[in-house]
Amino acid sequence: MNKSAKGTPAAAILAEFAAGLSAPHLPPAAIERATHCLVDAVGCAMFGGRFAWSKIALSQTGLDPQSFPLPIADGDTPSGIRDAALVWGTRAHAFELDSLCRPSAGVHPGATVALPALAMAYALGASGRDLLRAIVAGCEVMFRIGTSTLHSPERRGFHAPGLNGPFGAAVACGTLLGFSRDQFLNALGIAGSLGSGLLAFSRAERGGMVKRLHMGRAAEGGVLAAQLAAGGFDGPDTVLDGTYGFLQAVTDDNDPSLLTAGLGTEWKITSLCLKLFPIHITAHAPAYLLRSLMQRHGFKGDEIAALRMGVSEKVLSHHTERSPRDVMQAQYSVPYCTAISAYRDLGDPHNLTEDVLTDRRIGALAERIVLEPKRDAKGWGVDMTITLTNGKNFAETIDDFPGCPAIPFSTDQLQQKFHALTAEAGPAAPRIFDALLAIASCENVRRLWRL
Repeated sequence: MNKSAKGTPAAAILAEFAAGLSAPHLPPAAIERATHCLVDAVGCAMFGGRFAWSKIALSQTGLDPQSFPLPIADGDTPSGIRDAALVWGTRAHAFELDSLCRPSAGVHPGATVALPALAMAYALGASGRDLLRAIVAGCEVMFRIGTSTLHSPERRGFHAPGLNGPFGAAVACGTLLGFSRDQFLNALGIAGSLGSGLLAFSRAERGGMVKRLHMGRAAEGGVLAAQLAAGGFDGPDTVLDGTYGFLQAVTDDNDPSLLTAGLGTEWKITSLCLKLFPIHITAHAPAYLLRSLMQRHGFKGDEIAALRMGVSEKVLSHHTERSPRDVMQAQYSVPYCTAISAYRDLGDPHNLTEDVLTDRRIGALAERIVLEPKRDAKGWGVDMTITLTNGKNFAETIDDFPGCPAIPFSTDQLQQKFHALTAEAGPAAPRIFDALLAIASCENVRRLWRL
């Protein structure tokens, strides 16, 4: 049985960390990243409410669809908090816009930490400062759990953020509930049995909606785990690194030492990554680089005669669909997203609509794109070589792009994305942004619903 140092289960170490985390322990960089994570998540969830899958999820709850900025329950019942987490998490992940981290750990913290924490904070009338502390706590635990899996669950066909998400939501909600070490430990033990999500959607003829649900279910599961633990329900302390625990059950390869490495000294939330485009993160570097080359050299999509890309093993195994059957599959495909970026500005999510599936120019370019193993087979970077119809050639490699930890969004860039996502919400949307950005000074997060 894999155990952390001196035989102590990793969940117990993580629970001790969460129980002892106080505001003075948090560096300014962690608070800033938690704030940006929350701002981005709310914007994504506001935008995501327009889609059929989000509306169906909402219809199965008792939430008020007219409440702004996000639907809430009439009364602070346990089921209302879970319903909010389900709907908000689904909405945040509704269009491939929500946050993650780099190096990738199979997590979507906006949907599965920030938003369930916001739902719990609303119910409790908690302060913004406590909400941010909860987001940091949830991310520190969830990022480590995801990292320890070495991304191997997805080789088995699991959708990793759906597995990892309940842990982050449970810790974030437990922080707001003032959990003791033992309550955190029980919450983690329960959360380990509530994760779910399969990658069948990426290879099926239909059914892409279910991907959007994975984050909602993870957020809901984490809230439930915290609520049960608060009521005295227990769970195994060996949930992560014990026999038949999480790592053994869902991975082919793992590193248990990463569950607690650097805990309290290395702040994982600073690895937060925000998305520029409504596409899978593996397609960001190709899409960003192609648009940059087109702008710098003045050519258009129809002038691309050939395009070769060196990409990661993950792209070659999971993200190569050339004939997507729905928008979700298009968003998940690196060659197709790259082709879309040659003809549309993906910085505006309104430009990615159903007609990308039937646009012959996009389809033809996607078919011509050659994918080959990148020199560095891991990561999100890309080696790109373009030949134009006039014979000109361009070759460039990038590993980072705006939104990555190495090039984080400025406040202006964060605001631009938020406004693009909430433009249809009217004049109250800018006030929501300002309030979220200043959430650390908010005495009661319920004020967000009074703007």
